[in-house]
Amino acid sequence: MIRAVAPELTIQKRWGHPWYVGNDLVVLVGAFDRHASVEFWRGTTLRDPTRLLEGTGKNLRHVKMRTLADSTAPAFVALVREAVQLDRSMPPRVR
Repeated sequence: MIRAVAPELTIQKRWGHPWYVGNDLVVLVGAFDRHASVEFWRGTTLRDPTRLLEGTGKNLRHVKMRTLADSTAPAFVALVREAVQLDRSMPPRVR
């Protein structure tokens, strides 16, 4: 689904994890025993009317995916689209 929304993102390892990257880090998909977690680098900036986002960090927020259907839920897709739009609106980060 992330590739469908933003095919221009590349995957780069940061801190030992594969991040989808555009002008900056955008999202990370992590696998756990009972769920997958999608981490949003600028999660505190995203609108979340359905309250999918979890976490208390300075910027990072995540969504727990417990079923495959969760990954195509309209509210989740909207979060990914907004995260990608936010990244596209930013100047490229010096690496």
